[in-house]
Amino acid sequence: MFRKKSLIILFVLMWFSRPLMAQDEDALPTVDDETETAVQSHTNEMRVMKNYKLGDGLNLISRNAQIQFNQSIQVLYGVNTPDDLSSYNSEYRIRRARLNIAGLLFSDKLFFRLRLNLAGNYQSTTTGSRSFNNVVQDALIEYRPKQGQRINFGVRADYTDTREIRIEGESLGFVERSIVSDAFDAIFDYGIRYAGQYSLGNGGVLKPYLAFTTGDGTASLQKNFTGFKYGVRLDYLPFGTFSKGGEFFMDDVVKERTPKLVIGGVFSYNNGISSAKGTNGGRYIYGDSTQKILRPSLTKSGVDYMFKYRGFYSLGDFVITHTSVPNNIYGEFSTSGNFTPYTGQTPEQIKNTVTSRINLGSGLNLQAGYMLGKYSIAGRYSHLQQDEQSADFATVNKAYSLIATRYFSGHNLKLNVETGYQQFNKAITTESHNGTIYLQTMLTVQF
Repeated sequence: MFRKKSLIILFVLMWFSRPLMAQDEDALPTVDDETETAVQSHTNEMRVMKNYKLGDGLNLISRNAQIQFNQSIQVLYGVNTPDDLSSYNSEYRIRRARLNIAGLLFSDKLFFRLRLNLAGNYQSTTTGSRSFNNVVQDALIEYRPKQGQRINFGVRADYTDTREIRIEGESLGFVERSIVSDAFDAIFDYGIRYAGQYSLGNGGVLKPYLAFTTGDGTASLQKNFTGFKYGVRLDYLPFGTFSKGGEFFMDDVVKERTPKLVIGGVFSYNNGISSAKGTNGGRYIYGDSTQKILRPSLTKSGVDYMFKYRGFYSLGDFVITHTSVPNNIYGEFSTSGNFTPYTGQTPEQIKNTVTSRINLGSGLNLQAGYMLGKYSIAGRYSHLQQDEQSADFATVNKAYSLIATRYFSGHNLKLNVETGYQQFNKAITTESHNGTIYLQTMLTVQF
């Protein structure tokens, strides 16, 4: 019933509202007049776009296609110490090393994107421990039937996460996203989504988003383990769209000449959560006495905003999660498929076991910054509240950050220096150790 209603709403929005040109999260560089003329004159040739600037990537353009190849790398050095300064740890890390291939095929109605993070989870710490894995972050095809209308299918960052997730890692104003995003955002998921943009006639803009995904994250590329995730986001921009895609960048690098504001509400329902927040699906699968699969659900809701004006920006997120656990769970399946009964446990104990594996609680993130020429300064406060029965995701339940950034060529070449304090929750604090002080610096280059 939910799926039928969602589809009806989607098509009503598509065909009976007044669309605008979408403020493009997936914009390709504008073809200049010289290249456009060459393309029109040589319909069977593919030309390289001229007048390269840092971040433009390699652009191949013909009458029937435009394909862009981008690379980015973020190199990080960090050091942290307990607040009693008794010791320290440090690391060098390749935070991101991405290859992005995106383009338009045959017309401006068919878009595609493939992105790999070639240094996913690679790090070299003072202990010498290392890990490496290739990560597919985006693999999607998008159909754009009308201006301001998009339907995409595949893997991408989800619309139903916090506003921080709407901003790419290379375009953040901090080295990392907040502890709130880390606790509740699944980020990448596989499914079908709709994004729209409509004028309200008074200068305001409404942006609805619908998502029907696996709820298992990129683990679903191998198998959809349990259930599906249904999500909706509704963004309202009372003063119109941001300049030059500013809604999808953190600092106000373009220095908006008039106030710009987006206020959003988001809701998602995962009817078969099998990991802590929907990132690594298939980790926990339950069954009844006949070994029929049973699924706990996860509901996530939140509100967020972003404001920009003359170099100042402010962003905020609030998130809260709840779960519903079937009352006839009898045991769980291992990753190999073997079933283990919860022998001797009461229904209440079984429920506590299930909820202890899901991130349940709430989070608040507030941050603001200001551009001074090609420099920016910003501060952030984040707070997590963990439910009594929940996975242990709030070891750090308060975080304070201060960052300075030097922009050499926008977000295509910049240097961040960030310091902060992460406060432990009361359950693990000691008389001499209440948290961690850290300092980190990161260089970002996009080709």
